[in-house]
Amino acid sequence: MGERRKVPVTALCGMDFNYRRRSFIAGAAAVSGAVSVPTFARAAGPRTIKVGMLKTVNTVVMQFYQKFAAPGDTYQVIIFDTPPDGKDGLVSGSVDFGIFGLAAATLGASQGQPLTVVAAAGGKAMAIVVAANSPAKTFADLKGKKIAYQPGSTQEVVLRELLKMNGMGPTDYQPVRLSFGDMANALARGDVDAYIGSEPGPSISVLSGKGRVLVYPYMTPVGAINVVFATRSDIVAKQPDYVRDVVKTHAAACKWATNPSNRTEFETMTTKVLGPSKEVLDLAMNNINFDYAIDAEYLKKAKYYGEQMIALKEISALPDYDKFINTSFLPK
Repeated sequence: MGERRKVPVTALCGMDFNYRRRSFIAGAAAVSGAVSVPTFARAAGPRTIKVGMLKTVNTVVMQFYQKFAAPGDTYQVIIFDTPPDGKDGLVSGSVDFGIFGLAAATLGASQGQPLTVVAAAGGKAMAIVVAANSPAKTFADLKGKKIAYQPGSTQEVVLRELLKMNGMGPTDYQPVRLSFGDMANALARGDVDAYIGSEPGPSISVLSGKGRVLVYPYMTPVGAINVVFATRSDIVAKQPDYVRDVVKTHAAACKWATNPSNRTEFETMTTKVLGPSKEVLDLAMNNINFDYAIDAEYLKKAKYYGEQMIALKEISALPDYDKFINTSFLPK
């Protein structure tokens, strides 16, 4: 990728990891600009749709739902700090739709919680990051080291997969539980030797000169699966047209975010909501996709993912995938 200018970590620290501290609720007024809107035919009256966004770059797509909203719909975006928080917000009724990690969704469904995945919500956005001066050249070199991870996240499952692939187990490293927003600062201070994080954390570490990406962990059987788009099962059963409208909006926003010509607007919104600079986001966006489709290969990986959670004793039973993942609302 060529040599990048190192930004002093002090310059990043004001912006640095402030994105983790921000609690931001954005309604329709946060999004402006003309764009073609999908055609919806709906007889219902005006409605406010509360959606839960995880505090990571790839979920900022939710801030653009209003561009593609059905007539009369107003989207209110509520930000959650962690994947389990996002899942719990959905299950409790704080929001009707949410984006959070597949791990949190699988955990909830396996426990009988009433949630249904109705679309994917983007992949990748992960990296194993080590200190810039670390001698580690491969993941196996992290044996015995302190590795930070977000409990209940997709990254936690990917970390366990990497350990298995390298002949390592839970006792072969020192686990450190941290939120995504704390990881880059912890690495910069030397509190941990490495972390498996979510963008923009890895890009912040690289541009600060305090970290480097050791590996992008997409070679595991889980692949690049990361976050999912879900709703409550009762909404699926009782309001299928409502779900179809919102999934159509979600898909249109994901397509929009994929278009390189919209990157500047996406990054501007991301800075507003989460805090990272354009320089950080220019790098982070190379490690993100906004895929919303769920195909047979995706389902295969999702089921494998659940099997690994069983093996790791994170869940005691697999969810009923025929009910847990419902692809019937996706645009054909």
